[in-house]
Amino acid sequence: MDGDAATDLMRAREALISPPEGARRLGPEALRGALVELHDFWLASRAAAVGVARGTALVALGALGRREPAPWSDLDLLLVHDGSAPAAGTGRTAGALWSPLRDAGIGLRSATGTVGEVVARSLEDLDVAMDLLDVRPVAGDAAVAERLAAAARRAWRAGARGRIDVVADAVRARREASGEVAQLIGADLERGRGGLRDLRVLDALVAAELVEAPGAQVRAARALLLDLRTELHRRAGRARDVLWAEDAHELAATPGSGFADGAELARSLSGAGRTVAHALDAALRSVQATATKRGLAALRRGPGRRSLAEGVVEHGGEVGLARQAPAGRDPALVLRLAAASARTGLPMAPSSLRRLADAAPELREPWPDEARAELLAVLGSDGVVGVVEALERAGLWGRLFPEWGAVRDLPSGDHRHLWTVDRHLVEATRHAAARTTRVPRPDLLLLGALTHDLGRGRGPDHAAVGAELARHLGRRLGLAPADRETLATLVRHHRLLPLTARRRDPEDPATVRRVLATLGGDPVLLELLATLAEADALATGPGAWTPWEAALVGDLVRRCRAVLTGRPVPGPVPHPRRGAGETAVVAGIGMESSEPPDVGVVLADRHGA
Repeated sequence: MDGDAATDLMRAREALISPPEGARRLGPEALRGALVELHDFWLASRAAAVGVARGTALVALGALGRREPAPWSDLDLLLVHDGSAPAAGTGRTAGALWSPLRDAGIGLRSATGTVGEVVARSLEDLDVAMDLLDVRPVAGDAAVAERLAAAARRAWRAGARGRIDVVADAVRARREASGEVAQLIGADLERGRGGLRDLRVLDALVAAELVEAPGAQVRAARALLLDLRTELHRRAGRARDVLWAEDAHELAATPGSGFADGAELARSLSGAGRTVAHALDAALRSVQATATKRGLAALRRGPGRRSLAEGVVEHGGEVGLARQAPAGRDPALVLRLAAASARTGLPMAPSSLRRLADAAPELREPWPDEARAELLAVLGSDGVVGVVEALERAGLWGRLFPEWGAVRDLPSGDHRHLWTVDRHLVEATRHAAARTTRVPRPDLLLLGALTHDLGRGRGPDHAAVGAELARHLGRRLGLAPADRETLATLVRHHRLLPLTARRRDPEDPATVRRVLATLGGDPVLLELLATLAEADALATGPGAWTPWEAALVGDLVRRCRAVLTGRPVPGPVPHPRRGAGETAVVAGIGMESSEPPDVGVVLADRHGA
């Protein structure tokens, strides 16, 4: 009988998820609603058949409690009682409820206990505390379920402020393990930064009355994340939360998706991830600022401000605008604020960013020296990723660099890349910043890293397009004509060294001559390209800059340096063996191609070949 009941549930689930030919296919929101109704009906029927004792309630938690189940979400169920029923009887009831679900292979997380026991667990376990915020009665004594929900919320509100550092640490650890929803190729919709778990933490802060309920943008982001996760489960036929580029194309092709193609879907997802991450980050900062001893002391002393730059101050753990800062008359103020944030490691105050977004005048061409220096301070900092992301979120980065719009949230189209193109550029800049002491022109290295893929999405030869964009950008920034040409050449040939090292024999003098001819014999450009090649590869993903690749490029660069300085050309050097999956050296292919082939061919040396 138990098996028949569970089989009926599984068949009904499968009919909803994958309807037979000719039957109506439910959209993602309607499917979640139908799954809630199905599980509620089955659980209530099962509870009635088992005979749930008086003073006992079956409640749903998690996705089912929130009415947000994906097709293959686990069921989170709790059998809670008031203590009047014998413990043995409660255990038998729980077993009769859970066993058919487990026998049918349905994912289940279950627990039992009295109202007091369950609430006591929530005081020790943060996950339990947050789960109990989603309590929803399914069967049995509704009064017991309501008592549990009210007691759990009271306990959470009473202790949430004192647990905020634990919450923030848990969020940080999860994000570090799962990466970002925005800008990461392979986005974890559930656990990633800007994903559904972030939204649940935000909900918990709202339930604790520590922050205000989020607005329409966050609600729209939640709906998109839920819909994509629902469709990802449906297409995979199992629980899957990581969405890859090929998934985006398949989901976009689903009838009624509302997306023209996978790129549009990926960009929408990136925007949703940014919205959620920003909302939670701002909420955590706000709560922590009032919960720490420093915040309390600041409240007692009154508002203390420390000047960081003209018109820029530190206050309450944030970098913001001074009260009298001429936000509507000082075009370099945006960059001074950003540079101060980069130097101190403190976030920019959202209110100051909004003020600048509303009032900041455009920087006219050419930029003044001060503005360019502040930009380079941002690009050369450890915190460049966070600063650029904050400016992006406020709409200020796109004003500084209108060219950025074409690569914003753009999938790279290359399976080796972890990031969207815009994030790859910022990551490459971060890696370049750690290597500026290697080159005679660190400013051009940083600008080259920021712009080297700026031509992607604009035509087949992204390097040529990017070079022209870099030339125009250099003029706007106020670079000298020679520096503009160096920057444009750096972007045009940013793949020259790794491609040549892979595809041609570095020991052949003709190889060195071709490289130096391409660079016009410029030793500065050679050093910039060598360092940019490393930063570019490191920003691509794991395995893109291997010891083998580094040795090949290093050997080629050493030979080019020797020719430029008139020193003897180095002899052959042993190269590390290629690791599994690395591209083979391709013989006889010219340097005009901008990307390495997917499949390499190795030819043995022959006399006269």
